Amino acid sequence: MMKNTIGINAGDIWQLLSTKGPLSVRQIGDYTHYRDSAILIAVGWLYRENKVRLIDKNGSLFIELNNVYTENYY
Repeated sequence: MMKNTIGINAGDIWQLLSTKGPLSVRQIGDYTHYRDSAILIAVGWLYRENKVRLIDKNGSLFIELNNVYTENYY
């Protein structure tokens, strides 16, 4: 898998989470039709950039966006 493809997948997943809220890996796969391995690599990318957090709900892995605060300059 190429770095560019991983970045595109990460962007798609970020957009999905921003509209749908927290989702499990399976739910992300249902929406994107990406393989689990592609999802986990992209989520790892987002996690490394501190854009998502991982939540364990009854043994299922859920991913949600971290709160993003924009800086305002006045």
